Amino acid sequence: MADGTQLQPNWSFEIPDKLKLAIADCILLYSKIESCIVELVWLIEDADLERKREIAKGWGDQNFKIVKRVVRSIPDAESDAIWPALKDLGRERNLIGHGVWMIADSGRPMVVWHAKCLESDEGINAQYFDWERFDHFLAIGRVTLNTFAEFKRLLEEGIKTELAKRAGGT
Repeated sequence: MADGTQLQPNWSFEIPDKLKLAIADCILLYSKIESCIVELVWLIEDADLERKREIAKGWGDQNFKIVKRVVRSIPDAESDAIWPALKDLGRERNLIGHGVWMIADSGRPMVVWHAKCLESDEGINAQYFDWERFDHFLAIGRVTLNTFAEFKRLLEEGIKTELAKRAGGT
């Protein structure tokens, strides 16, 4: 990898709590994004219990596509920035969640995801995953979660308003 380094004996699997917490924070935040999107799909589809279970068991990408299609169908919706951000977050989340973590003697976090980091028979490549990268993930993740949570709130409000109109006969 271009940003990787071949593993040498100057690293340890004994990772500090700060790294464990950074990993957990990222995984938990991404899980909240996925959960919010699942609930959005439930609303969009007015799903019954059986369909809700299917949606909840589906891959995140399937649900993201449903929401993306709906958002793009809204006239004048400005959403172009959210989709690449969501895709980037997904890639980073997979590295964070599936990677093997270690810490360099210098204190820099390093990660290996064998499925993505194996480039030659010479050795295993790890990549540095500096603290700023965690901070960036969390900052973008919070904005993304807030965006989808706000869309969900607006959708719930719109559905309530529409049901009230129908009940009132207007």
